[in-house]
Order: sequence, then C-alpha cells, then structure tokens
Amino acid sequence: MSRTASGASLTEASSESLRALLLVELDWPSIPLRVNSSDRDIVFESNTYAAVGQLGTISPIGETGELRVSGLELALSGIDSANVAHAFENAQGRAGKVWVGFLDASYALVADPVLMFEGLIDTVSVEVGETATVRVTLENRLVAWERPKVRRYTNEDQQQRWGSPVDQFLEFVAQTVDKELLWGIPGNNEQVPREQSTQTSGFGGDGSVSTQRDDRSTPLGPNHFRDPGR
Repeated sequence: MSRTASGASLTEASSESLRALLLVELDWPSIPLRVNSSDRDIVFESNTYAAVGQLGTISPIGETGELRVSGLELALSGIDSANVAHAFENAQGRAGKVWVGFLDASYALVADPVLMFEGLIDTVSVEVGETATVRVTLENRLVAWERPKVRRYTNEDQQQRWGSPVDQFLEFVAQTVDKELLWGIPGNNEQVPREQSTQTSGFGGDGSVSTQRDDRSTPLGPNHFRDPGR
C-alpha cells in the first residue's frame, strides 16, 4: 500500500531526539481497542489511544511488487482487564489498523501519523500469566478474494442477510422455478394467430397475378396486387 508522510513527520523523523510511537486500533464488536506505545494517552482523529508503554511485538510489515496477500501479527501486552475480556468476542473479519507516529519536544502528537497496515482480524488468542498478552493476526483485505461467497438468490437468504422481512424483493422467486412464461401473449390459454405472408409467383399469360399464401401471412386486400398493364 502507498504511504505518504506529512512534512512535520519527516522533519521529526530526521531530528536527533526521535520520539516514535505506534498506534493500534482493533474493532472489537463491543468497543474498539485503541492503544499506543508511549507512556501517555494520545488523542488521534478525535479518539483516545490508551498508553500501555511497551506495546508488545509486531511482525515485520512485508512489501512486494506482486499482487499477493500478506498479513501482520501483533502481540499486545499491558492491556487492562476490561479490554482483555473483549478479546474473547468473535472479532474475525473486523477491521484492524496500525500507524507509526512521532511526538514533538512537548510530547504532543505530530500531525498525520502514517498508516502502516490496514486489514481484517483473522485470529485472536489470549495468554494469561502474571500479565495478559493478546495475540492478533491481521490479514490483508485481499484475502477476501480467496474466500468463496456463498449466497443464494432466495427469499430466505435475503432475509438472513438483512435480518428484516421488510425487503421482499425475492419473495416470489420460488414460484418462478420451472414456470412457463408466455411472453407477449394476451392470455395464458390464448394463441396468437400466426402471421401470414403472401408470395408472388409471377404473372400469367392473361395478365393475372398468381400468389401463394401460407398460414404466416397477413390477409391481403383486393387491391394489394394490380396488373401492371392496367
């Protein structure tokens, strides 16, 4: 993924006193987990990222020129017990993000931290000892291409998808199975008269015109053909 660092971040990254930090956001079903690796709470995009000091470990973020799925592993430590409890919820498929940011001399967040990874939560495990460690695996969004989407054009699937009987778009789809549709016919038991056509065979010796008419022809009036000699 492309990354753009602001001018302020580039300036701070090249300073002698480098104060870098990580910001992690995991979209737990009950309440999002937002933590950072500094010793103080950080407000970013109107959200507070709690300080955990030593955040834990993050696997290297791989880069490739190929269209290939790459993931990220997080081992988060120093998380309070309330957030550890949320880790037991089913968060698979929910969003996870990791930013790299910098603090200035007054320990304020420099504008526009760089989004290093954005993906979907795959697995979550909790290791409990003297302290609790939450291990999270994030997958690139491209992983969705490898997963089949099993959906059906049925009323039951539609209701399950939206969780409400309000959407009745597929209510009668089951009745259309093997149903013979008579397109353009006035009634189901009526038959449209077959169109008739007239073919000209030629002119007789007496100047008359001989014709052939099949059951697809339209009836012709008495003046439809005329003797060209008259």
